[in-house]
Amino acid sequence: MNPFTLGFWMKILLFKSKMQCIIFKLITGLIIVFVYVLVYQTGGTQHAYLHAMYIPVVLFAVMFGWKGGVFIGLFVSIILGPLMPHDTITGEPQIVINWVFRMFFFVGVGGLVGLIIDMMRKQYQTITEVHSHSRDTGLPNYHKYLMNFDEDEQDTADVSLTVLLTNYEDVVVLIGRQAYADIMKEIYSIVKHNFNDIITIQVDARKFWVEMTQEVFKKQFHTFMGELDSKTFWIDDVPMYIDIAVGVYQQESDASISRIEAFKASEMAALHAKKNKFKYSIYEHDFSVPHVSMERLGALPLAIKNNDLFLEYQPIIDLKTNKVTAFETLVRWRYKGKIIPPLDFIPIAEETRLIDLITEWIVDKVIEDYPKLSTDDSMKVMINVSQRNLYNPALIAKMINTIKKAKLKKQAIGIEMTESTVMLNLSLTRTLLENLREAGIPMAIDDFGKGYSTLSCLFELPIDKIKIDRDFVTYTFDAKGAEALIELIITYAHKLGIEVIAEGVETEAYAQALKDLGCDYGQGFYYAKPMPLDKATKWLKNHNKK
Repeated sequence: MNPFTLGFWMKILLFKSKMQCIIFKLITGLIIVFVYVLVYQTGGTQHAYLHAMYIPVVLFAVMFGWKGGVFIGLFVSIILGPLMPHDTITGEPQIVINWVFRMFFFVGVGGLVGLIIDMMRKQYQTITEVHSHSRDTGLPNYHKYLMNFDEDEQDTADVSLTVLLTNYEDVVVLIGRQAYADIMKEIYSIVKHNFNDIITIQVDARKFWVEMTQEVFKKQFHTFMGELDSKTFWIDDVPMYIDIAVGVYQQESDASISRIEAFKASEMAALHAKKNKFKYSIYEHDFSVPHVSMERLGALPLAIKNNDLFLEYQPIIDLKTNKVTAFETLVRWRYKGKIIPPLDFIPIAEETRLIDLITEWIVDKVIEDYPKLSTDDSMKVMINVSQRNLYNPALIAKMINTIKKAKLKKQAIGIEMTESTVMLNLSLTRTLLENLREAGIPMAIDDFGKGYSTLSCLFELPIDKIKIDRDFVTYTFDAKGAEALIELIITYAHKLGIEVIAEGVETEAYAQALKDLGCDYGQGFYYAKPMPLDKATKWLKNHNKK
């Protein structure tokens, strides 16, 4: 710790170690010798130098309390009393009443300072005890753990555990907090009984953190898990089921993380065990994904505000004419110097209102970019909307109004919805899509064939196009009878006046096969990968020259 901070000296003042006691005794002794020699060499007690002896009296009282203060007060009173002449030159002794009166002040100051320090220590220890132990269980808690280690200490033990009680709410409701506290104490005892030389703390009402060496972990972990698994907890002679999940983080040889980070990793492992109904789980890096996701979710509003999002465009090709008829819009995110693909942030945004803000931003950006992408009256730009977007009437109305105000040609901007979204509520979806159609916005069902498909929905919904899922195209062409299934979808859609786009067109053979089956459009890496606006416009010019 920094010796120039108040906290450093408070710890010195209130927590005396054996080494500190030795150092203070040496310092006090040296000061006493120095002051004694100074008084003697300057002529004795007739001068004021003897008052410097209050310094070692106060120091000794600070370290050793009122008893130490009284003792040192008596000691210096004697060496500056009968053992020190009033005048060292003439040898004149002191008057008894003088040094006895001075002794009263030395002893009084030492005793008073020591008494005050003792009271401070006692009060501080009482506050610390309350603050560093759980109120309900009396077990050492997170704050006590922090006091045991230097704030800057980064090295962690070999193994960190989290012992998590997963049915906390049910148990507390059933038996009450006090009885639950008794169960926590029992679990704490099991931990302490099975492991030697460990640190164990109660983090909150649900979990413990435990720190140990790799040797202790290997030797005793399975015994601990066995006892924990077989333990029956009794409350008023009634057996209680306590569900416990244990998370393990083992320090990697090339890793350097703090103790807190190690415990957080073990906590992620415990949550993984809880989710998957395991007794215990050992931490893997994949467990950090939810934490990363939440971090990104928190950064998204600022990313939208600062235009850290950007769009890429992938062309959709007419298989008969080889002309570009549309672009699909794909959003990307510049985050901490990296490009984050949509699958790494759109799904988490879809669980919140942020997806509406992202969609609004995309609509505005597409309207801005459209003139550079449009080569004729038939060009369209398709925007993906989520389930949350589709079932938000205010957002849909705002999108329609924004597109109308832009005064683009009819059907210039369309929307794509996944089939899982449209199948969620066919009646409501039909009404929403009819409103979009009246506004002149073309619609397509994306990822058709991915698992929710029912051909009957095609004639129930006012849609213009379906997009056969890329996996359905890529992996079923090699399967027996797959071409017939794709052909069936195409034929059925055409009978209903719906055009078909095939995603995942990655080779010329796929493109030709789809064309032979009567598919209308193709989209995939065979033609082009998603591109930023400048590259997309350049690619479009080159493609049109062919």
